[in-house]
Amino acid sequence: MEVTKNLGGGSLIGVPIFYRNGENYGTLCGLDLNPYRYTEDHIDLFKAMANLLGNVLELERANSEIETLSVPIVPISDEVAILPIVGDVNEVRTERIMEIALSESANKNLDYLIFDLSGLINIHANSAMNLLKIGQSLKLIGVQMIVTGIRPDLALKAVQSHTDFDEIVVQSNLKQALNWIGYKLVKE
Repeated sequence: MEVTKNLGGGSLIGVPIFYRNGENYGTLCGLDLNPYRYTEDHIDLFKAMANLLGNVLELERANSEIETLSVPIVPISDEVAILPIVGDVNEVRTERIMEIALSESANKNLDYLIFDLSGLINIHANSAMNLLKIGQSLKLIGVQMIVTGIRPDLALKAVQSHTDFDEIVVQSNLKQALNWIGYKLVKE
């Protein structure tokens, strides 16, 4: 290695870091300017640290995949999609929702994006205000945000945080939102 050629001596230990699927992430290295003879205990320690780092990287990769899956946009037609919000919404997740909502709405050329909050367990105070920002941002790219499924406890939180929902359309359920847009559900 170039770095070791310029040292003129010393010692180097390197252990590969792998993901669970066998893909190599890189190498965990130890470098000393003085010559040093590594024992089996040192080698085992470096292997354990590389394995631990591989597991941390694997968890980070899985977390990233989960975040992406936690914001599924479900198309109803060419111009309408639904974004079901399930679970807990904090500021980090709200930012992710905003990113996905804006990019997917623009990519799919949507006219309407329905946020269904019926699966929402908890929303943090700032996140309620950030939902409004999402609605305002969507409006700037020509997409009308419609919110459905607001439970009484969520309505109280919105009122207590002085959140103004005048900018967005609120319907009690998905059927009413689709009717508001002009869609009729017909059983054949």
